[in-house]
Amino acid sequence: MASLRINVSLPRETVEELNRSVHSRKRSAFISRAINDALREERARRLAAEYAEAAAEIRGINQEMEGAV
Repeated sequence: MASLRINVSLPRETVEELNRSVHSRKRSAFISRAINDALREERARRLAAEYAEAAAEIRGINQEMEGAV
């Protein structure tokens, strides 16, 4: 997979803990995994909200149609 270099700003405390916890040659992989995990969670949250919205819409339609058949 091709990599791109980016520049981000992080709180000093975050960088200090990262430096204490992760070897300098492993930081990019660690940060990439953290971002991918967060993106996966965000997609799951969005999908769950869309399903909930669709379910509510279907329930509403079912209530409107109740007794029509």
